[in-house]
Amino acid sequence: MLRAMRVRRYLLPLLALPLTLAACNKDKGDGGTGGVSNDPDNATPKASWVVPTGETELAQTVVATLDPTTDPCVDFYQYACGGWIANTELPDDKPRYGRGFGELGDRNDEVLVTIVAGLEGQEGDAGKAGAFYASCMDLEKRTELGAKPLDPWLKKIDKVKSAKAAMKLAGEMHAAVSGPYFSFGPSRDFKQPDMQIADLGQGGTGLPDRSFYLDEDKKPILEAYKGHVATMLGFVYGGDMEKAKADAEKVVAFEVELAKVQKPREEMRDPVAVYNRLDRKGVEKLAGKLAWGDFFKAVGYPKVQAINVSNPTFLEALPELMSKTDMGTHRAYLRYHLIADNASELSPEIETAAFQFTAAITGAKAQPPQQKRCIDATTSAFGDVIGKAFVEKTFAGKSKDLALEMITDIEAAMESALPNLEWMDEGTREAAVGKIKLVKNKVGYPNKWREYSKLELGDNFFASAVAAAQWGFKREMDKVGGKADPDEWFMPASIVNAFYNPLQNDMNFPAGIMQPPFFSQDFPRAMNYGAMGMVMGHELTHGFDDQGRKFDGNGVMQEWWAPEVAERFEARAACIDETYSAIEVQPGVFLNGKLTMGENIADHGGIREAYTAYTTWNAANNENTGVEGVTNEQLFFLAYAQSWCSKATPQIEALLATVDPHSPPKYRVNVPLAHYPKFWEVWSCGEGTPMHAANACEVW
Repeated sequence: MLRAMRVRRYLLPLLALPLTLAACNKDKGDGGTGGVSNDPDNATPKASWVVPTGETELAQTVVATLDPTTDPCVDFYQYACGGWIANTELPDDKPRYGRGFGELGDRNDEVLVTIVAGLEGQEGDAGKAGAFYASCMDLEKRTELGAKPLDPWLKKIDKVKSAKAAMKLAGEMHAAVSGPYFSFGPSRDFKQPDMQIADLGQGGTGLPDRSFYLDEDKKPILEAYKGHVATMLGFVYGGDMEKAKADAEKVVAFEVELAKVQKPREEMRDPVAVYNRLDRKGVEKLAGKLAWGDFFKAVGYPKVQAINVSNPTFLEALPELMSKTDMGTHRAYLRYHLIADNASELSPEIETAAFQFTAAITGAKAQPPQQKRCIDATTSAFGDVIGKAFVEKTFAGKSKDLALEMITDIEAAMESALPNLEWMDEGTREAAVGKIKLVKNKVGYPNKWREYSKLELGDNFFASAVAAAQWGFKREMDKVGGKADPDEWFMPASIVNAFYNPLQNDMNFPAGIMQPPFFSQDFPRAMNYGAMGMVMGHELTHGFDDQGRKFDGNGVMQEWWAPEVAERFEARAACIDETYSAIEVQPGVFLNGKLTMGENIADHGGIREAYTAYTTWNAANNENTGVEGVTNEQLFFLAYAQSWCSKATPQIEALLATVDPHSPPKYRVNVPLAHYPKFWEVWSCGEGTPMHAANACEVW
C-alpha cells in the first residue's frame, strides 16, 4: 500500500533498504544453511579452489573483491567478498554500507550533485529544483531561523483544548508536516486494484517498531528515547528542560499505549488481514467518538468515502485512548512530532540533535554530508526533474533493450521450471503461467515525466519542504475514488532500488540500480545475469511469494490456487521460516523468519531463475567472459555475491533484525546458494560442507 507522503526523515533514511524485493532440517545452524555448521573442521576438505585471473580491469576488480584464503564451500560470501570487506572502511555516516547499494548510491549522488548544481536560476521546474536544493544548503539562513518556522504550527497546537480540536489539527498536520495518532494516505483497493482509495492504519509512534515500547530487552532504548523526546521539546520550550523532561515522560507513556494496540509488523504483512474496506461509514461506526468530519475536512477531503482500515483493532481502541489522555499530553505529543518529523529542514543544531538518537541505535558516527542530505531531499521533492537528467547521463545506448531482453529470459526461466514443481497441480500451474505472461515491466524511467508547475516554494527551506509535501499529498489524494494510472512510477529514476507491485502485477527497475556492479551494457552476460538478473528474478518471484501469490495476474486479491496446492506451498514456506529464524545475527538476536518470509522466498527463487536464464542464453551464445580461471557459471555466482558485499555496525544489525523484511546481505547470499543444487555442482560443494544444506528448502 502507498502511505501518507510525509515520514520521519532521520531514522528512516538510514533504515531504508532496497529490494522490497519445502520440508527441511529444523536444527539450528550458523548461517541458516540447513543446520550444517560453518565450522571448516566439519567440512569435506578441498585441495584447492579457483581464483579468477585476467588482465582486464573487470577481471582485476573481481579478483580484488575476493578472499582467496576462504573455501567457497565453507562460506561463499566471505570467499566472494572478503577482499572488499578487508579493504573497505565503514563510513562514519553509514551504519551499513555495501559494494552494491552503498558505493553505487555514492556514485549516483555525485552525478546528481552535478545535475542539481546547474539548475539554480533556470526557468520552470528545473529552476524550482535548483532553488529547493540551494535553500537546503543555505545553513546560514537555517541557523538564523532556528525553530521559528514552526511558530505558526506551535500556535495552533497551543489552542488544542479538546480531542475534537486535536483531530482537526491532526488533519492539517497529516497533509503537510507530520502524521500523528495514526497513518493516513492514498492506497489501492486490493479487490479493485485499478481504483484509488484512502487507507487508515496504525501509527502515531516515533520508535521504529512496537517492540521497542513493549519488550523488556529493549527498555534501554526506550529510556534513551525519552531523553531524545526531551531534547527535541527543549527547542520549542525555549530551553526549559525541566518542563521538556516532564512532558517527554507523558509523550512516551502515550506512545506506549498506542504501541499496545498495534499489531506486530509480521502480522501486517498479510494482505488478507489488512484489507478491511470499511469506507467512511464504517470508520465512523468503528471509532465514532473521534471527530472524523473535522479530520477529513482539515486534511482537505471532507467528502472522502473510499477508505480501507488496515488494523480495525487499533482504530477501535483509539477513541478511548485519546479521551483518557489529558490535553497537556496531547499538546506535548503534537509538539514533539512536529519538530522531530521536520528536524532535517530546520537549523543544523536541531538537525544534529535529532541525529544523536539515530546514532545511538544504529551505531552511525556522523550525519551524512550536508550535500548528501540535500540531494536526498531534492530527489524526494523533484524526483522526475533530476531523474530525467540522470537517465540521459547514465542509462544511454542499448541498456534498456538489454535489460528487457534479460527480463524476458528470466520470465521464460520461471515458466519452464513450473512443470518440475511436484507440489503444484495442473490448474494452478496454468494460472501461474498466465500470471507470468501478464507481468508488466518498467525499466529505467517512466514514459511520461511528472511536471511541477503547481508546486510553489516558500521563502525558506522548511516552508519549501512543507509545500512539496502538501503538493505531493494532494496529488495522490486527489485520485481517491477514481481510476489508478497503470503507467505511474512510484520511485525516482535515480534511486538504487527495485520493486514488484502485486496490485498492478508489474516490476520496476529504475535507472539508478541499472549500473555497476549490478548491470552494464559492457559487462559479460554472466555478470549481468548473476547480479541484475538475480534482482529481476527476485522481483518476479515476489509475485508468487507468501503475499504476492494472493493476487492474480490482474492484481486482484483472490484465491486462485487449489486448496491442497496452497497447503503444500505453506509447508515449503515453513522451511524458509525455520531456516532463517535459526540465524543469530548478533548475540541473542535472531532473524524473524515470518517478517523476512517474502524477501527470502524471492531470494531463493530469484537466483534460480537468473541462473536458468543465463545458462539457456549461454548455451546458444557460448560467451567468452574475459575472466580467466573461472567458468562462466562460477562467474555468474561471483557476480551475484559481489553485488551484496557489505559491512555494518552491531547496532544496526540488531535493529534491522527487528524491523527489516530483508535478511542481512551475508545470508541473502549464503542461504539461497547453500539450498541450491546447481550451485553445489558448479562449485563442487559436496555433502557435509556448509554451503551444501543437508535438507534444502525449495519453493520456486
